Amino acid sequence: MTRKLWALGVLLLTPAWLTGCGDEEKVIVEPEAAIQISATVDNSTIDSGGKVTVTAAVEGQREGLTYSWVSEDGRFARATSASTDWYAPDDPGLYSLSCIVTDGIDVGIATVMVGVDTYVPTETPAYVGSSACAVCHNGGSGGNQFATWSTTVHAHAIEALNGIGQGNNTACVGCHTVGTMGLNADAALNNGGYDETAVPRLQGVQCENCHGPGSEHPSVDFGSVQVSMDAAVCGGCHTDEHHPTYDEWQESAHSGFVESPAGRASCAKCHNGYYSAEFLNDPEGFQSPSEDPTEMLAVTCAVCHDPHGNDNPSNLRDASVTDRVLPNAVLVEKAGAGRLCMSCHNGRRTETDVDGMIENGSGHFGPHHSIQGDMLAGVNAYEKINEAFEFTSSKHILVQDACVTCHTHAHEGDIPNGIANFTGHTFEPTVEACAGCHGQLTSFRDVIAKQDFDGNGQIEGVQDEIDGLLANLEQTIIDASVADSSRAALEANFEGTMGSAAYTTKDQRKAAYNWAYVSFDHSHGVHNANYAVQLLQQSILFLNPGALPARAYVLQSDE
Repeated sequence: MTRKLWALGVLLLTPAWLTGCGDEEKVIVEPEAAIQISATVDNSTIDSGGKVTVTAAVEGQREGLTYSWVSEDGRFARATSASTDWYAPDDPGLYSLSCIVTDGIDVGIATVMVGVDTYVPTETPAYVGSSACAVCHNGGSGGNQFATWSTTVHAHAIEALNGIGQGNNTACVGCHTVGTMGLNADAALNNGGYDETAVPRLQGVQCENCHGPGSEHPSVDFGSVQVSMDAAVCGGCHTDEHHPTYDEWQESAHSGFVESPAGRASCAKCHNGYYSAEFLNDPEGFQSPSEDPTEMLAVTCAVCHDPHGNDNPSNLRDASVTDRVLPNAVLVEKAGAGRLCMSCHNGRRTETDVDGMIENGSGHFGPHHSIQGDMLAGVNAYEKINEAFEFTSSKHILVQDACVTCHTHAHEGDIPNGIANFTGHTFEPTVEACAGCHGQLTSFRDVIAKQDFDGNGQIEGVQDEIDGLLANLEQTIIDASVADSSRAALEANFEGTMGSAAYTTKDQRKAAYNWAYVSFDHSHGVHNANYAVQLLQQSILFLNPGALPARAYVLQSDE
C-alpha cells in the first residue's frame, strides 16, 4: 500500500543517466510511456563556461514529436531541437541534461551527465545534487519540496560548520554534505559524493542524503530514489553524545508501536506513523482509513517533523498557529508548538460521550489515556460534579510552546559520564526545564504544595498531595458501594470495574470519571495542579461531605 503522503506525484523529470566515460556517453531508457529515446553527448567532461553538443534520438517512426531540453543550470542554444549545444555554468559539478519527448499522448525521457571542472563518476547510481531534483520538484506537478527544503537548517548545514571553523574537519563534513552519510551512502564507491568531488553544489544536507543517490531517477529506474520514514535515516547523523536525538528517541515510547491499536482504522491517526504524519499535516482535514491498515510504523522523526521543510519552528507539522481545537471542539489557546502534541494527547471525549458513560456505564470508562492536552488547558473533566463550583486552572498552559518546552528541553548533560548533551527526545520531562520558574530541583516532588490538599496533616510535594487525593477518592468511591459484591469487585480491580453499571451507581461513576481524568494524565498534578486538586476534592465531597477536613478545601485558585 502506498501512502498518499509520500507519493512522488508522477511526472517526469528528475534526471537519470547510465554511466560511461568515453567521448560518446549514451543512455537508452525504457520509461513506462511508449516512446523509447536515447541521448548522447560529445564530451562528458568540460571546463566552466565550456560547450557540449547533445543529441536525442527516438526509436521507431513517430509523428508530431516535440523536444524539450532541461537542466538545473547552464544554457541550451536550441532547447526545443533534437540536437543542441549546452553552455556550462561557471560553478563546477555534475550536471544533468535531460530531453523530454512527447507526441501529445506518450512521453519519453533520456538524460546524460556532464562534469564541469570535475569528473563523471564511474559507478551508478551517483550523486547529482539537489539542483538536479529542483528541475521537477520546485513547483508544479512534481511538488514544491526543493523550495521549502532550501530554507531549512539542513540546506545550510555546511555553514554551521564553517561558522565554528570546522568546515574541513573530515569527522564532521560527512554529515553536512552529500554522499558520505545518509541512505545507501558508501564511501568506497566512486559515485560522485562530496568526499570525491568537493564542489559547492554538494554542500548541505540535501535530497540524496535521505533518498539515496538520484542519478537514475526517473528515466532508468524510477524506484531508485527511495522514500523511507524510518528513523534510522535521520539517526545516521543525529546520534552520539553530542547530538543524541536518535539515541534518545529509541528510548522513548514513540519508538515502538502496538499492533492493536496501530492496526485499527479508528486509532491509526495517532498510533500508526504512516497515518500520523498525514493527520499532523492537516488534523481538521484528515480522514481515517476506510479499513484496518496492514502497514505500521512507530512515531518516527518524519512523523512530527516535515523533512522537506515548512514555516514552523523546527519544521514541526501542525504548529503554524498558536491554538488547538480538541476533538470536542474546545479551543485551547496559546498552545504554540505544543499544539502538535495535543493533536494526539487528548481525551477524545465529547460531553455527550461522558454523559452516556455515566448514565449507562462503559467497558472503556473515562477519557482516553494520555489526556495531557485537556489537563494542561483545564477542560473537559466532569465539572457537573458540582455545577455551583467555579473550577480554575494553573498557568502552565502559558509556558511558551507548552508541552514542547518541558518535554523536549535540550540542555547540557553530565560530561564525566559521557553524555554531553540532551536533546529532549526521550520526551520525558526534566527538572532542568522547571528551573526558570521553580529554581533548581532534583525531583518534581520537590515542588511543595500550598497547603495540605489531601487532608493527611502534612503539606507535601504537589505530586504527593495529588496521589493522596487519588487514593482518597478511590476509597470514597469504594465506600459508596451499595452491595458487598460491588465493593469486592472494586477492591479487586478498581480501574476495570469503576465504569461498570453492574458494580457502580451513577453517582459513583460521576466521581470515577474525574478519578480517571486525573489518573490518565499521568503527571500526578504537574500539568495543572489547581484543576486536578479541585476535581478530586469536589468529587470526594460529592460522595462524602465529611471525607476531607475543611482546612484542605480549595474554593478557588489564588494563582
